[in-house]
Amino acid sequence: MVLYMLVINPLIEVLLLVLYLFQWSLVVYILISLLVQFGVVNPYHSIINLIQNSLSQIHEPILNVLRRYIPIFGNLDLTPLIVFVVIQFISGILRNSII
Repeated sequence: MVLYMLVINPLIEVLLLVLYLFQWSLVVYILISLLVQFGVVNPYHSIINLIQNSLSQIHEPILNVLRRYIPIFGNLDLTPLIVFVVIQFISGILRNSII
């Protein structure tokens, strides 16, 4: 039990932090994509381009796997929402496993 508390709990906390950061970076990625798509932000601006490319390299591999199985409804892509819900579900399970 002591080993569990000393080793596993901190690992779960780190994993929860990584999931939390991934979740918020997904929100930023979605917002930047929407702002570029609606013409609010210039996609050729160096900072916007850097942020969008960096977040794309993080999130697109996961989103592309889900896009194979989940159809896009018109122009609405639901895969980021599904990833967000799955992360919430996993985070909830991990939070309940901490002693």
